[in-house]
Amino acid sequence: MITKVFTFSLLFTFAFLLVWSLVSTWYFQLVARLSLQIHHSDGRTIPRQAPKMLVGNLVDVYRAKNRLSAYHGFHEKFGEIVQIFWLWRQQISVTNYQMARRILIYNQKNYEKFTPNSLIQKLYGSSVLTNTGDNWQRHRLLMNEVFSRKHVKGFHDIFVDYSERLAHQWSKRIDQAGENIKLNIYDDLNALFLDIVGKTSMSHDFAALNGEANQFLANIKYILNQSTRPVHQFTKWWQHLPLSSNHKLADAFKYVDNFLNELIEARKNINKQSNSNSSNVLDLLLQATDFFEDNIQPLTDKEVRDNLLAIIVNGHETVATSVSLTLYSLAQHPEILARVQAEIAEVMEKGGGQLTTAGVAELNYLDYVLLESLRLYPPMAGLQRISLNSDVLEGWAIPSQQAVGITFGPLHANPEYFGANPEHFNPDRYLDTEGVPALAGAVVTTKESTPLSFSQECPVKWLHSLAKHDKGRTKAGVCLPLTFGDGARKCLGEHFAMYEMKVALAVLLYRFNLQVAPNFEADLELGKFGLFISMFPKTGIELIVSRRKV
Repeated sequence: MITKVFTFSLLFTFAFLLVWSLVSTWYFQLVARLSLQIHHSDGRTIPRQAPKMLVGNLVDVYRAKNRLSAYHGFHEKFGEIVQIFWLWRQQISVTNYQMARRILIYNQKNYEKFTPNSLIQKLYGSSVLTNTGDNWQRHRLLMNEVFSRKHVKGFHDIFVDYSERLAHQWSKRIDQAGENIKLNIYDDLNALFLDIVGKTSMSHDFAALNGEANQFLANIKYILNQSTRPVHQFTKWWQHLPLSSNHKLADAFKYVDNFLNELIEARKNINKQSNSNSSNVLDLLLQATDFFEDNIQPLTDKEVRDNLLAIIVNGHETVATSVSLTLYSLAQHPEILARVQAEIAEVMEKGGGQLTTAGVAELNYLDYVLLESLRLYPPMAGLQRISLNSDVLEGWAIPSQQAVGITFGPLHANPEYFGANPEHFNPDRYLDTEGVPALAGAVVTTKESTPLSFSQECPVKWLHSLAKHDKGRTKAGVCLPLTFGDGARKCLGEHFAMYEMKVALAVLLYRFNLQVAPNFEADLELGKFGLFISMFPKTGIELIVSRRKV
């Protein structure tokens, strides 16, 4: 008996070591082969952190106290291009501005959006976020009009109303507490922008500012949380296993679909019975083809559902992150805070204490404050693309079907692109030497400070106009942050986001003074993976808020 056990143990150990050796050989041969495919014209091979067997560099990121810092650490160690392994899959990550612009603009037809995992694909379906080719161009053309300046301005009163509601809540809390109060503003701003996106997208009040939960949102969050699990990130079949989590997942998708389909049908019936102007994004999506004389195929109900959901899901958390970190940056720099508050006060006084659409356009310095905050703290930590054919990026040979990531943090911290002391919050870096406003994000500011937007033109015309700014530099000689992407796939909601952020900031900064809470420091972390790599303040943003005399 002992002999049999010993023999079995010996055979098992031998078999295990043999399998381990074969798997190890296969894995590291794969790593070597993939690394040799990417090389520089001068003979260099792409640098990389040595991957662990099967898990790659995943363990380097997820064992770290801060995943975002660990991810950026690859570039701090190896430079502007690095190869990263996620299990047996790999990508290259770049932080070179010229490489990024070639990927996003000059050779953008060669780089498709990164294919999302099966849950994200199911959630967003055939939306403009996930589409490619001719179908994407059709969606993009229709959606450009939906997010035009004219229609975004139509939501001005909603932006102001909900921002004033939050300001009223803060005022009540201050009255109850005394002269000031310590707030974690991130939670409040998430609620604010969730209410705004609900009202503007489908005339639905989530009442998040009132602390009300909503089953629709709870199901969305469950789907998104499930989508970040490795079993869904790296498989398509796991969701079909008879597990309780998958039954709950199926129920969540069913609820979301029923909620949106019922809403779409209701709005269609209302629109048939009324000739009133469109009041929300859903109406605009349903009527999108009415804006064009050409015979463009209208969006199907399924496509309307997919695009509407993409707007709701991606239209509040990223904005809340950006506004939270903008207020945090201003609280750290009292002189900049005072300057932007003076500009806001002047504009508000012209409007009789009210923020008008004309007043929003006059907040030029606030534009630069936002732009600088989006540079230092981009809510999307990076973009991902897949090369369709081989390419060359600043001498680096890129094979076809190569996953390429553009990592914003190290890119935006490069003094070659963004001037001296890029680690400092300095909105003045976007002003030229004579003090004339320079190019800010998607907004070109002329000598008369009249904003002109490229983002509402069709992609081909937009790219043609962009060629005039070949290196993407402002009059001040610094580059533009890539927070909203660039090129034909530049974020559709950029103008919407910038407008609502300006309104919320103007309302709050007009009424309140800010200081960073004692012993608080923002801890930024990687959020969900999917179509994007998001970033968020891990413990929120704690500020001391007090009333201003207005």
